[in-house]
Amino acid sequence: MQFEIKHVLDIKAELAESPSWSVEQQALYWVDIENKTFNRFDPGTGRNERWPVPATPGCFNFREGGGAVLATNEGFFDFDFTTNRFEKICDAPFDSAEFRFNDGKADRQGRLWAGTIRLAFKIDGPPEGTFYRYEAGKVVPVIPDVMVPNGTAFSPDGRTMYRSDWRPEGRIVLQYDYDAATGTPSNERLFATMPEGFGIPDGATVDTDGFYWAAIPYGDKGRVARFAPDGRLDLHFEMPVLGPTMVAFGGKDMSTLFITSCRLESHMGLPVSPLGGDIFAVETHVRGIAETLSAKA
Repeated sequence: MQFEIKHVLDIKAELAESPSWSVEQQALYWVDIENKTFNRFDPGTGRNERWPVPATPGCFNFREGGGAVLATNEGFFDFDFTTNRFEKICDAPFDSAEFRFNDGKADRQGRLWAGTIRLAFKIDGPPEGTFYRYEAGKVVPVIPDVMVPNGTAFSPDGRTMYRSDWRPEGRIVLQYDYDAATGTPSNERLFATMPEGFGIPDGATVDTDGFYWAAIPYGDKGRVARFAPDGRLDLHFEMPVLGPTMVAFGGKDMSTLFITSCRLESHMGLPVSPLGGDIFAVETHVRGIAETLSAKA
């Protein structure tokens, strides 16, 4: 299957992450972690607005009443779409000089899951990250011993949770049974292992058929891959950048796959991709699912 990859935003973000489609506004929101900005991209006009975040953002979710909740290294912040102002909700449950939030996603009830990574992270070091569950101003640690929190997603029925990580056995995606009533994952198991030549499974989403889509940076190529509900690699395509970071469905019928990227190759001694840090879009034959709004704290 062939996909036409469109270069939709020339922005050169250092680390674009957490794209999420606003159905109401028909716009893509996203964060640049390294440059500490919250962004709104309108594909219809090509315009991108940005707001400086008071701390380093990792991920976010839209909230009820017109706004968003952002997980940052200093805690959770509310952003109001009317005033374009940030207000701190609660402090971070960790030392912000040592850790920050990275990947995250809301479950089908609007609870925001966000995982932490040590700022001085080393791939041969111990797994020191934690996945936290945020709901209406309360933050609870749930999954400990995480190496690199990424790939968070939930099945269409909300009964399965996914996340990716690095482990001695390889670059993997894990799967859990998920109790939607309590927000509790259980029965951790292997969902998929990256094939030879593939890089790190990064930001992900699911489509209405329950297939898991993930950005996969830093293999022999940058890729986007889709995995079937049984973990089988269903399809993949190469990206024009080495560092795609996350995928999100959007557009009028939720069939456009938006892909963020980064410019972190220089930290690895590699040449930076000319289009690194830009945003791309691919028209697909499937549809995504709009994110459930988080409750306002």
